[in-house]
Amino acid sequence: MPYVPSTRHIDRICNVIEGRTQRPGVDGKRLASSYKRSLEQYHLDPGATVGPRILTVPELRDVQHREESFLRASGQCLSRLHEMVREADYCVMLTDAQGVTIDYRVDKDRRHDFKRAGLYLGSCWSESEEGTCGIATVLLDAEPITVHRTDHFRAAFTTLTCSASPIFGLRGELLGVLDASAVRSPDDRESQRLVNHIVRQSALLIEDAYFLNAATDCWVLLAHRNRHYVEAQPEILIAIDACGQVIAANRRARECLPALNQLPRHVSELVDVPAERLFDAKASRGLVSLRLNETGSPLYARVRPPSAARIARRTLSTPRDNSSSSSSSGSSSSSGSADSVAPHEARVMSDSDALERNRIVDAMNDAKWRTEVAAKALGVSRATLYRRIAKLRILPPHRC
Repeated sequence: MPYVPSTRHIDRICNVIEGRTQRPGVDGKRLASSYKRSLEQYHLDPGATVGPRILTVPELRDVQHREESFLRASGQCLSRLHEMVREADYCVMLTDAQGVTIDYRVDKDRRHDFKRAGLYLGSCWSESEEGTCGIATVLLDAEPITVHRTDHFRAAFTTLTCSASPIFGLRGELLGVLDASAVRSPDDRESQRLVNHIVRQSALLIEDAYFLNAATDCWVLLAHRNRHYVEAQPEILIAIDACGQVIAANRRARECLPALNQLPRHVSELVDVPAERLFDAKASRGLVSLRLNETGSPLYARVRPPSAARIARRTLSTPRDNSSSSSSSGSSSSSGSADSVAPHEARVMSDSDALERNRIVDAMNDAKWRTEVAAKALGVSRATLYRRIAKLRILPPHRC
């Protein structure tokens, strides 16, 4: 593909590094800093016209295996994003936190052109290897950016335009980067504003999908300003353990509630609704109106209970350690329906006790934690149910 003459591009990069030319805005400062690192720290050649390093098939397979849960959460969002930008001749890429492309979407008839440009599975986009580019810049400062044509450090990529956005995990850790790239885009930088916005929104959707998948053994508060979006596209996601302690929150929740940056926090510190009401089984099926304590913002919310199936699988798959004493686990408190069994407790709990525990927890959830209703559903007396709850150390989700 045609490249900007190397001497012109090298002069352009050097002028920015030496301060004779300035890129406008905050992104301009980010680019200038990246140019300087690329040249002086990594000793890269801005005139190079060779594409990025691409992993071998076995190497890529190993990376994809490590990122299985990330890939599972992102697949649909990648396809939807590509449908939105494909008419403008874009491909969509997902990288891990090291800049390795682990998934992508591209029209079949354009696959060869994108591959020639380095936009392909297994391509590596770290700054130390490829210099200034969309993915590398996001990996470094975790902020969205559009790197437009000659913004790229290396001449090999000066016909590309890349809009990239970070994707964060449950506790704010960087999972990877979402990128939409065009091999030949319009010269006008403003033409990329809409694509940049769409990529940022898609990255948030991937974060939330990953959050919901990863937090299936927790209680999860889902909230939105509009009651019709609580289920379909919640703005706020907060994962809560059985004691009512917040253990993770999505990006929007951390923005609205700065207190979430210092976890753990009890959920009652964050909202104006009693924890008992939030964790009520009825609340997990319907909507609750609440306000955030720090902002006063009115929201509609519901609490998704943990997956009993996943808890049972985790409990039964934990090997028992016969050397552990029952007294050591008996002094530990355990949750009723969120985190269920602590690891050391699971080692001394028999398979039959684990199944019984989960059966009682499910019945109590269905009965809104009213023992008389749960006992009737289980076909036992209330006295018997109380004894089993005590024996299995089951606590309601709003108490420790």
